[in-house]
Amino acid sequence: MFKEYAALIHQLTFQHIGSDLTDIQVNQLCDFGDLLLDWNQRLNLTRITEPHEVVIKHFIDSMVLANYISGTTFADLGTGAGFPGLPLKILRPDLEIVLVDSLKKRLDFLEVVITTLKLRKIKTVHSRVEDFGRNVQYRGQFDTVSSRAVARLPVLLEYALPVLKVNGLFLAPKGSQFEDELAESKKALQLLGGRVEGTDLFSFGEGVEHRAVIRIRKIRETPLQYPRQAGTPTKSPIS
Repeated sequence: MFKEYAALIHQLTFQHIGSDLTDIQVNQLCDFGDLLLDWNQRLNLTRITEPHEVVIKHFIDSMVLANYISGTTFADLGTGAGFPGLPLKILRPDLEIVLVDSLKKRLDFLEVVITTLKLRKIKTVHSRVEDFGRNVQYRGQFDTVSSRAVARLPVLLEYALPVLKVNGLFLAPKGSQFEDELAESKKALQLLGGRVEGTDLFSFGEGVEHRAVIRIRKIRETPLQYPRQAGTPTKSPIS
C-alpha cells in the first residue's frame, strides 16, 4: 500500500527536513508503514491509519528531530509503535538507537520491523521509563533523548534527564500547549539539571496541528533520587 506513497514520502522529507532520501530509505519507510497498518489490526498501535496522515504525522513528524540531534547515541522513551526512533534510524543509519517501552507486544512488533528492514545498531528494551532511568547500564549514557509519549513536560523531564550525558540534549515534540508546559517545568528543570535552549515552531501544512520542538540541555548531573519509582512522576509531577 505505502509504495503508492513513495514519491510523496521523498517529496515531503525533502520539503520539511531538507534530506534527499535514497530509494532504499523510501522503501524502508514504505515497508514500515505496511507493517504498522497490518499489526495495528491486532495491536491498536496507532489511531492514525490513513497512509497520507501516517506519512505526515508519524514519519515526517519524527524525522524532523534529525535536524537537532546531538551526538550518535539516542534513546526513544515510551516509543510505542516506534516513533520517533524508527524513522530517525532510517534517516540517520549512523545513530545508535534504543527503543524503550513497557508493553512487550509493542516491542515484538518493533523487532519484526527491525529484522524486516535489516536495521543495525538499534535495539528494544522492555522497561518502565522510570526503571530505565535508574538502571546503571543506561543512566547518563545518551547524547540525545526524545519522547512522543503523552505526558506533560515536567513528567518527561524526570524520565529523560537522568539517562542523558551531561551536555546531552532532550528533544520534546509538543503541540500548541507548549508554552503552558514550559511554565510548569521551571522547578523540574532546576531540580533535574536542565536548561531550555530554545523552541522551534513548524507546520506540516493545512489541517495538521502546529508543532514545536523544545530543546533542553542537561547542564549538570541529575540527583540520584530521580526518576522516582514507577508511576510517581505522573501522579505527582515536580512543581
